[in-house]
Amino acid sequence: MIWTKIIFGGLGRRGFEAVVAGLVLAAASALVAGSLMVVQGAQYALTQAERNDRPEIVQIRSRFNRALFETPRSGNLPPLTLPVYEPLIEPEQLSSAAGDGTIVARQSLFRNVVSGDRFLNVYVFGIDPIAEGQVSSFSLTRGRFLRSDDGAVAVLDEASARALGVDLGKTFPVRKADGEDLELIVVGIIGELELRDPPPRTVETPALTPNSSFVSSGVFVTLHTSEAIFGRTTLTDALVVARTPTDVPSLADSLREAFRLEPGVFITERYSQFSRKVHDFVLTLSLFTLIGTATALFAGLFAANLLHDVYADRRRHYATLIALGVSPARVALAGLSLGLAVAFAGTITAVLMAVFFRPTEFALPSLMANIGAIEPRFDLSVAAAMAAIALAAVALGITPTWRRLLRHPMATALSENGR
Repeated sequence: MIWTKIIFGGLGRRGFEAVVAGLVLAAASALVAGSLMVVQGAQYALTQAERNDRPEIVQIRSRFNRALFETPRSGNLPPLTLPVYEPLIEPEQLSSAAGDGTIVARQSLFRNVVSGDRFLNVYVFGIDPIAEGQVSSFSLTRGRFLRSDDGAVAVLDEASARALGVDLGKTFPVRKADGEDLELIVVGIIGELELRDPPPRTVETPALTPNSSFVSSGVFVTLHTSEAIFGRTTLTDALVVARTPTDVPSLADSLREAFRLEPGVFITERYSQFSRKVHDFVLTLSLFTLIGTATALFAGLFAANLLHDVYADRRRHYATLIALGVSPARVALAGLSLGLAVAFAGTITAVLMAVFFRPTEFALPSLMANIGAIEPRFDLSVAAAMAAIALAAVALGITPTWRRLLRHPMATALSENGR
């Protein structure tokens, strides 16, 4: 009880100023919290857009193999394995041009089996399991994924497994370039598959996403196994992951220079399109950040000025306590407690208002960005900014009064006007 009287006793007419300071801080903090929540939501949307678009990836592929359009659908024909893209990419040439970029090499093949009036088409992808895992997503329901040292084993999706009539531990044949069959052992079943930059789905095959115009299923083997099937080490397509998105233009130029004599090789980069897509969005986000920062600064200064008036009126109260033998540290703690009570009452009110009355979506103004509406997000950084504003307002408000109490004679501090 006595500690409460020490902190709040003798406020008098300045008590109203303390309440006003809290309300001003609450209103300003609510505005700042709203702005920061929009900024955080926009930054999250940008991160998601970059994660989905992957502007640091450069695709290199050969021209499409037109023989896939002519695969037979009936008759008694031997099984056939064709490249999806023409094999024109030499690994050594690609490695030299990629520099310090990460190469995700592929051999994209197509297995066609015709028996009477029935046919079965399945895509076969030779991949590097470690590198491919950095750009594509494989969700296994049973078994395991490929390892770099695997031999004649395969991982395939559920749709392809049903079409082939195989399960874990079972085998199925793939016709090699020399006319012999290679038996592949199934070691894993994929439930969900997101292959980065898959080939177009030009022929009927089992699919996890039937309406997709791109391949959404297939058999996955190691590059060593696909080279044994295909009979050569030449790649049909590949992805090169730059160290940073800003390295993409120079990487794309290096790849184009390396394959300039091969008209059937195409280089595709998304960084330029992504930059144009988010450029004005980033500018608008910077404007919102600037407005939020300026609002936080002026709100903190205004609240600090009101608290300074409160503390200036209580100099006699604190000086009296020191004269009666209360230690300066306890008096300082009492003054700090008053400021913190006012500041954090306003801040908590502002945070509750911002959280409970925030819009579910906010359309950040932008001319070209196609990111869509963003969701304001309240996270640790917003809470930290609110706490920082409150602490700064208290520190700026109490410092002049406390400095005067410590540096000036007690009689001066006890005087009516503090002079």
